[in-house]
Amino acid sequence: MTTDIRLRPIAESELAIFAATATDPAHAEAVHRYVDDLLAKGAMRRDWCFLAEWNGAPIARIAFWTLPGATIPSDIVLFDLPWAAPEAEAFGASMLRRMADRARALGAYALGHVLDTPVQAPQWQAEPERRRALLAANGFEIRRETVRFELDPATPVPPPADGLVFRSMAEVGEAAFRAATERVTEGTLDRRIGDEDIFADAQGLQHEPGWWELAYEPGGALVGLVMPALAPSMATIGYVGVVPERRGRGHIHALLARGTATLARLGRWPVKADADTRNTPMADAFRRAGWREFAIRTEFERPLAG
Repeated sequence: MTTDIRLRPIAESELAIFAATATDPAHAEAVHRYVDDLLAKGAMRRDWCFLAEWNGAPIARIAFWTLPGATIPSDIVLFDLPWAAPEAEAFGASMLRRMADRARALGAYALGHVLDTPVQAPQWQAEPERRRALLAANGFEIRRETVRFELDPATPVPPPADGLVFRSMAEVGEAAFRAATERVTEGTLDRRIGDEDIFADAQGLQHEPGWWELAYEPGGALVGLVMPALAPSMATIGYVGVVPERRGRGHIHALLARGTATLARLGRWPVKADADTRNTPMADAFRRAGWREFAIRTEFERPLAG
């Protein structure tokens, strides 16, 4: 039996069909709202949403995602297959190959994908183990695994830290803040940070210079920084860190409390954040600040060069 499929962008009238394809009917409405939200925020475009058709009927879906304002896709989202069909993996392999070709043609050098377990909103990624195997078989490598945390609006905001002086990026200037990010990422336990420009990455999130702050000891020594921000689907801690010579003194709790208070003032929910599974001190800091652990996220990436 042939598994040749047609992969095409959806028409404007097909958003509901896109949301419902290869989706548990109980989740179709929630997925539709998620798609509408991403489109409205510019994290996705209609011509980046694709239906896979087999024998003339839609059987699977997939889409590109990027940070709002960017013109090149960075990730695939809403990747769902008819998992009960014996051809599911063959369909998926064809879709992933074609999406990689499209992303490369659009100027992307890599294509990411995240898998959250257990299965949950907003993407409801069924069959996580089969997904992992399918991604690995089609050029995607694991970049990082994180513990995902969420802040309940009813959680009391941690009290302000004693003994630290905070100055915002609006006060110190972008150059000083960038230099501080280089200091706090030295020797980090986070697997993603070593080969990325964390300051540039965080600038892709919605933020105000007054939200990002450096922390100093009263004598003027830099302690660390915290960077609260807004992502397309949540408010988050873009980054928080302590300079190497000040680690192990509990400063991470003060910094996270400061960032948590900023996010609470913004009043944008949900509030979520991630800690690398290797970064036990960071995960413990989130727990101590009242954040609830709700998932494990696996970040995949496929290089597209060549």
